[in-house]
Amino acid sequence: RPWCGTGWAQVGLCGSATPLRPRRPSARSAARAQRADDAMAGRCHRRGAAFRIAAVVAAACGGLVAGDADPVGGDDDVCNADGSGGPSCRPAADVDVAATASALSMAGPPLAASRAPAPAATRPTAEASIVAQEISELEGIIATTQERIQLLKELQQALDSGEELPLSGTHVRALREKVPLLSEIASIPNRIPTATAEDYLVAKAVIPMDQEVSFVRIMPLRSNRPSSSSSHTSSALPLPSALVVAAQKDGTVRLFTPAGELALSFSAGHEQPIRQLAVSPSHEEYLVATCDDSGSVRTHRVNIRQRKLGKDEKQARKISATEKVSVHLGLGLNVTAVFQKQMQIPQDSEGVAPRITALALTSQGGSKYLLAGDADGKINVFSRNATLRARVDTTSVPGVAVDSISVTMGAALFRSGSEWGYLDLERFEARHLECHGFNGHVTNAILDSQQSTRVIAADEEGTVWVFSVKNKRECRVELQYPKGATVAPLELASTKGFAIGVEQGQSLGAPVSVLALNMSQVTRSRPGSANRLPDTVPPPPENALVWRRSRPAVRAWALLKRVKEGDLLAFLSGDGREIEIVELLMTAQAPPPVDNFSNFKMPVIAVAVVLVLGYQYMKQKGKGGLGGGGRKFDDGPDFASMLRNKNKLASLKRKF
Repeated sequence: RPWCGTGWAQVGLCGSATPLRPRRPSARSAARAQRADDAMAGRCHRRGAAFRIAAVVAAACGGLVAGDADPVGGDDDVCNADGSGGPSCRPAADVDVAATASALSMAGPPLAASRAPAPAATRPTAEASIVAQEISELEGIIATTQERIQLLKELQQALDSGEELPLSGTHVRALREKVPLLSEIASIPNRIPTATAEDYLVAKAVIPMDQEVSFVRIMPLRSNRPSSSSSHTSSALPLPSALVVAAQKDGTVRLFTPAGELALSFSAGHEQPIRQLAVSPSHEEYLVATCDDSGSVRTHRVNIRQRKLGKDEKQARKISATEKVSVHLGLGLNVTAVFQKQMQIPQDSEGVAPRITALALTSQGGSKYLLAGDADGKINVFSRNATLRARVDTTSVPGVAVDSISVTMGAALFRSGSEWGYLDLERFEARHLECHGFNGHVTNAILDSQQSTRVIAADEEGTVWVFSVKNKRECRVELQYPKGATVAPLELASTKGFAIGVEQGQSLGAPVSVLALNMSQVTRSRPGSANRLPDTVPPPPENALVWRRSRPAVRAWALLKRVKEGDLLAFLSGDGREIEIVELLMTAQAPPPVDNFSNFKMPVIAVAVVLVLGYQYMKQKGKGGLGGGGRKFDDGPDFASMLRNKNKLASLKRKF
């Protein structure tokens, strides 16, 4: 360790200081101290220090010193009072004043004035041109950058080798985590959301499952409004607006409230594992449909009413000595499920029923149907009395399965591979669509919840498109969202004014991203859209991505649009052991429609006012000129005045 010959500071490893009595310099001790200084500087460098404190302090103090008895052994140089003696006794005249001040400030508090070293001889101020100074500064920046790169490389090697670092586990995971390239994120401004998801998403409940769940849906319920005339119904708790339906492969179906309470658990009665789950999209009836590997489809009707205590229960509650709990604290619902119908997919020539790949419940023209898409590319249309009405072929390529069926009130949209279109339930035929201006491959397609003639689709790159369909045959591109704002594979759902999407990971169990796209630019007419050619694609909107949120892997998810409440989102975890219910609080505010005749309103109103005033003026002026002078007959040339004169003449003839 180095010592200052005239001070009381002893500098330890990397700048720590302890008091020490002054000692005199020695040549041998100075050499040994120099080697110790080099070793200490190496240790400090490995710890990330960018300077050598000991060397600066040694230079500032005018040399390394030792005591009367050399701690490391060796003879001491005799220093006279006038400064003569060995080389270690000569003053360091070339000590930098700034380095001395910096070293003394790091060494500790200032020493006493009587023990302070004598000021070193000053040097003339160095001078250099501006260019030379700039070159010197840049060289210093380069040296600092190279040293930083070397330190980062050492850190990277330590992380790759698994060496234990003096950091917390969170920091180590953050350093090892793979993140997107910042250069790519900065180069895609359309992928940056305009708001945060925390402003719109509110967690309602997290439901742990004791067994693995495969499917999740949300079934809407009819809102009950208690009547003010009945005191009994007014005191009853309102029913929930929806139920979350979770199905396991063994046929167990569970119903949960949005608060996470278990309302009912029943068996669907399948002998083979369940493959699909569907619920009624409207609150007119509560149906749950399930299908298995054998092509069997079973439906159950769910009955929901307010829980009421019977006479025996009330009497037992009165005479019971146990502590009573309010009936309003528990689940105030009485939920039951009753088996309704069973349907079977027709078997092929080999006696094997095709595998069901899509299932949906819908209604059209007052008739209610169950739609089951199979692996042969056909949609089996069943009526609610379990009658097979038709088998509609949706693809021209054999062996292509029906991937999805999206339904709203009065419309059904199918997708089978690269072919997609509407399903006409009146004629039981498939109407394929080919949109002008779109040449991609649709990987996901849904119907807009506000308009059944609008389709929201995603292509193989994850770009979202909005199509306007007329008569279920004529299709045109209404809007294309910016490329790169969303990535494939992308699943979509529709709500009022927005489109909710889930970007699935590239591998099984990878994290996903939940996002929201603004649909308000679609609801209003865009400038020049009426005169746009069919093959022309409109420019993408700006600030289309509202928010984005990353979450763990999702096996299945569902969205329910509610009118007077926030929408509901249900996410099933990747392992099927947890269901998270989230409320979506988003209000669509469409901009006012553009009026092309707004500039002509005021001139037209002004001209109309002038014409009305002129007409009234001329009318009053004509009356003033014709009347007067005691004349009994009007001289006006109009038909009314002639008729009045004729009546007056007739009355005069009768008098005479």
